[in-house]
Amino acid sequence: MENHNDWYIDIVKKIDRYKDKFNKRDDKKYKLDLLLRMAKRVAGFSADCVECQNFQGEITKLAEDSGNLIKASKEERKNHFKMINSILKHLQKQHKLITEGENFGIWIGIGIAIGSGMGIVFGVGLNNIGIGIPFGAGIGMAIGSAIGGGMDAKAKKEDRVI
Repeated sequence: MENHNDWYIDIVKKIDRYKDKFNKRDDKKYKLDLLLRMAKRVAGFSADCVECQNFQGEITKLAEDSGNLIKASKEERKNHFKMINSILKHLQKQHKLITEGENFGIWIGIGIAIGSGMGIVFGVGLNNIGIGIPFGAGIGMAIGSAIGGGMDAKAKKEDRVI
């Protein structure tokens, strides 16, 4: 079997060849950077994970088809994104990886929700809910962003970010 590092280098070359055709918006839209980051992780886990070995073939196909994404039918693009999401879910569940900023987004939402609830209680105490909700949401957002940011920093330090 081909060396996993050689496979990854080949994927990078294939995607780089097509990236010139895309502007920054299309690059993000078709998730080419995410595909490269996932390929790097799959290459690293392929020695011990049969599913990652199988995903190498799928990633190769995705990389080869990248140049045709702009002209592809809606169904073909839908299948492209389904496969990317399938690989991403595997990396998240089996290898405990996260996407960049994932915890931050989750915890800021939780913080706002909890803070708004506490703000309602605070506002009722002041007889002015209009003041309590934004106050509580602001505090909740600050606490949530601190927790989520800390968790993202920890994941990055542990090299668990895709």
